[in-house]
Amino acid sequence: MDEFNDQFENRKKDHLQWSLNAKTQTEQFREFDQIQLIPEALPDLDLEEVSTGCSFLGQELSMPIFISSMTAGHKDSLQINRQLALLSQRKKIMMGVGSQRRELQDPEARQEWKSIRQLAPKALLMGNLGISQAIRTPVDQIRGLVENLEAQALFIHLNSLQECLQKEGTPLFRGGWKALEKICDEVGVPVIVKEVGCGISSETSRRLMEIGVRAIDVSGAGGTHWGRVETLRYSEDDIGKEIGESFADWGLSTVESLLSAKEAGSVNVWASGGVRNGIEALKLLAMGAEFVGMARPWLLALNGSKGNSDFQLADEKIAVENLNRLAFRLQRELQIALFCTGCSKIEDVKKKKVWKWKNRWQMSLRDSRS
Repeated sequence: MDEFNDQFENRKKDHLQWSLNAKTQTEQFREFDQIQLIPEALPDLDLEEVSTGCSFLGQELSMPIFISSMTAGHKDSLQINRQLALLSQRKKIMMGVGSQRRELQDPEARQEWKSIRQLAPKALLMGNLGISQAIRTPVDQIRGLVENLEAQALFIHLNSLQECLQKEGTPLFRGGWKALEKICDEVGVPVIVKEVGCGISSETSRRLMEIGVRAIDVSGAGGTHWGRVETLRYSEDDIGKEIGESFADWGLSTVESLLSAKEAGSVNVWASGGVRNGIEALKLLAMGAEFVGMARPWLLALNGSKGNSDFQLADEKIAVENLNRLAFRLQRELQIALFCTGCSKIEDVKKKKVWKWKNRWQMSLRDSRS
């Protein structure tokens, strides 16, 4: 058990550090600048009439931007997730927790989330487990993870490339569809399936909806690429580094994945991957996303080190100020973008055509999907 915990701690520490490094970012996949929100020069409303509010599972939220799953189960994660859960409760923002995998092998790890839930009883928290572990874990144990966290929903994340490239990876996905269907039927909370930065195709989206998942977070390329993160963990002369570099650009963009999911007829699609502000979030919402996830901006707000690639948790007071500031900025950007497209609430962008492709060729090629 100690060997497992040491390995787990080291891996999670590496992930935290490398996820902030510019080398792990897939900026070339960020297509948000190709999407144009159509301005309404004379909106027939006042800015303060515009509401960014929404709801999920009967719980009122301040905005449809949520905190994407990041980290858990290591020495820094308790303080990181404590701050994020308190923000979730304070600002009514939905939060996906980091992987609960460690709880399956280390009973003491359960205390991390139990203590956080006690601290933030009104936070809307969603559990999280990788499909490789979900396949091999009885549903009653997965339900135990949900109950320990008092989670309102459960993320099952798909990370095939990451598992293949990770030194300690478990790319054992046979039986995934059957296991996922059983989890949807028996776990007792809504299941949301998400990728981790490589996107989801239209065919996979279609099959996921057929087996009963509540929502699909396409989590496309454009932000942190976990294949790149795992590659950078190898030494320069390791063959694993060479192999990983071949997959540095693997994946579908967030925009392409969202359009593919909508093309497949998926009703409840969420989108994450490279989103950095409220305007980009509204673009995805206008294109059909129900919720938009962000991870790296929240982590940067918690980073107290001078260099982005060297994570060090900020002083608690500074961390709270930074998180509050980011939450305010995102909500205000979303509100102003709604106002400037003539929309008074989030539902309006679902009904009105408030976006277009900037590039006419792209528009003609993909317009049938919009």
